[in-house]
Amino acid sequence: MDILAINICIIIFLSSFLQSITGFGFAIVGTPLLLFFMQPEQVVSLMTIVGLLLNLIVIYKTRGRSDPKVIWPLFTASLFGIILGVYILKVIDPSVLKLSIGTLVLLLGFLMTSNYVFTIKREKLATILVGIVSGFMGGSTSLSGPPVVFFLMNQQKDKEAFRANLIRFFCYGNFATLITMYYMDALDTGVFTHLIYAIPGVLAGVWLGEKTFAKVSPKLFRWLTLAIIFICGVVSVASALVKQFS
Repeated sequence: MDILAINICIIIFLSSFLQSITGFGFAIVGTPLLLFFMQPEQVVSLMTIVGLLLNLIVIYKTRGRSDPKVIWPLFTASLFGIILGVYILKVIDPSVLKLSIGTLVLLLGFLMTSNYVFTIKREKLATILVGIVSGFMGGSTSLSGPPVVFFLMNQQKDKEAFRANLIRFFCYGNFATLITMYYMDALDTGVFTHLIYAIPGVLAGVWLGEKTFAKVSPKLFRWLTLAIIFICGVVSVASALVKQFS
């Protein structure tokens, strides 16, 4: 086994472990680390395929704990947001978008640490709007997770429902992305050989993540979730500033 295979296995393990606990964070951890060893198009293809596999496994383990009335409107609305995000990406400097959105994510994160709760009177409308914003952020900056995470946290979902809902939202997104990449001839089929090294990492990460999840208290779960959000915001702002001043 060469060094690339070992790195892929370890990185996928860490990413899968985190996502198995919180319901998100797979791409936040895995993508920047894999970029040290692989080309961007390879990383996107591998992370999409492995992410789909990971989410399907966790979906099976969390069956009966999600709320389809929340997930489907979120996902459907996000598809429209993606179209808008991709269009905006063509007319606005990506680094400006990342800086603005990253800053907003950090501000909302600080607000959530104070246990502030937004009062939402029309939840169905809010769900659709959050889905659109999530899709917009995903299409323009690849940061589709934070809006959905904030929304579910604000709705005071318990950790079981929170994780189950997030996993399904990202799984549907993985599936849609994979189909789009295939039909746009953007799927790097060469990464299928790397799945041999990635699959053990996924299985080990999910196994350990499930064991850990059962022992994580609701309070620790909330702080862990916010920590990942802060990392997401910091990485977004930092990458934008580096590009602006490089």
